[in-house]
Amino acid sequence: MGEARKLVSPARVFARPTADNIWLGPTQQAALSQLSRPAQVRLLLGPSSSGKSTLLSHLALRLDPNAVVLQCRGPKHDAMGVLASLLLSAELTAWELSEIEQRNLLTVFVQQRRSQGRRVFLIVDEVHGIKPAAWEEIERLLSVKYEKKPAIEILVAGPTSTAQHFQASEDGPRDGGLLAYNLSIASSEDLIGYLDWRLARFEMREALTAVAAQVIARLSGGRYAAADVLCQMSLLLLRQLNLDRVDARVVRQAVAALAARQEAKLEPDSAPDTKDPLETPPQGHLLITKSGKVVARSTLGQRTLLGRSEHNDVCLPSPYMSRHHAVIVGTPEGYYLVDLNSVNGVVLNGQRVERAVLCDQDVLSIGPFRLKVQIPNLVAGDSPLPQAESLADTAVMPPQADESTAVWRVK
Repeated sequence: MGEARKLVSPARVFARPTADNIWLGPTQQAALSQLSRPAQVRLLLGPSSSGKSTLLSHLALRLDPNAVVLQCRGPKHDAMGVLASLLLSAELTAWELSEIEQRNLLTVFVQQRRSQGRRVFLIVDEVHGIKPAAWEEIERLLSVKYEKKPAIEILVAGPTSTAQHFQASEDGPRDGGLLAYNLSIASSEDLIGYLDWRLARFEMREALTAVAAQVIARLSGGRYAAADVLCQMSLLLLRQLNLDRVDARVVRQAVAALAARQEAKLEPDSAPDTKDPLETPPQGHLLITKSGKVVARSTLGQRTLLGRSEHNDVCLPSPYMSRHHAVIVGTPEGYYLVDLNSVNGVVLNGQRVERAVLCDQDVLSIGPFRLKVQIPNLVAGDSPLPQAESLADTAVMPPQADESTAVWRVK
């Protein structure tokens, strides 16, 4: 039973890897070798859930650790969506700026970074959600020059058909050259090596038998995300059943548990039984203001992540925000706020808090933003604060150091 006591949260084991710490199998190594050659456009093509996005971030770091990395991910419908996303990556606010002003600000940012001798990479992900008007803006950015050479290098992750878009165009990025690499579907050996890497980082290799790893790899269908989910469920069952190791039997139970969850999601809606308490949080919203002006209104769900990264449910672009700054957890009894080890913290009604119960009309101060809690139908009770264990599946990002430059200053 000693092995089971050493287990950490499965969500922590399978949290999104950082660009400087990822698993690199033979296929990934070959892709990096191919795409490390000089080119303005680099395409990493392949099926979904093949690790393309993380690998591109690692490639940018490998090409130049001091480079500026701007990120844009679908869906994007127009130029404003693309520009706002890239300015967010540059930690420059896009609010209250016109499209022309955003484009000019981004162009100045890129040219000044190039004048400092730094390369600028643009990573484009989930290209299936980027509409033609948004692509036009990306092409326009690729035409920006510095000393008569392309100022921006682009790294694109997408399906094989993505290559046709670049090959069909006759101008812009082709001047700097184009490289492409097609990732194949992950083999069972790839997935077994990947799972071993995940578990080894937390000294948990012994938690999974060799046969169990083979079963997970076979059932995952070449998808890393599927292997993640199945292994996480297996580790959760390992803890619940108080076993020492995940074997093939535990994996089969994990498959059944996941199938049951999926079937529950697919069941047709039925009228709720008013005799039973609702199992969902009361309807709540956040009214977000900055400098006294309302900038957004967001609906609260069962878990609402707040931070400056686009991966949050509520994106608050500011260098004074951590990438994942705080989370609001919804329960049938109400909402709870948890600070995710942020640099600048969270202030609730004038007092800094790490965890707190939220009530209607509460005001959160996070960086330069004020978030007014609106839960009009909630009757406040004496619900206890959630225990840390109940939040273990929220991946806590390492705090990011704030830059000393002002938001509007480009240097």
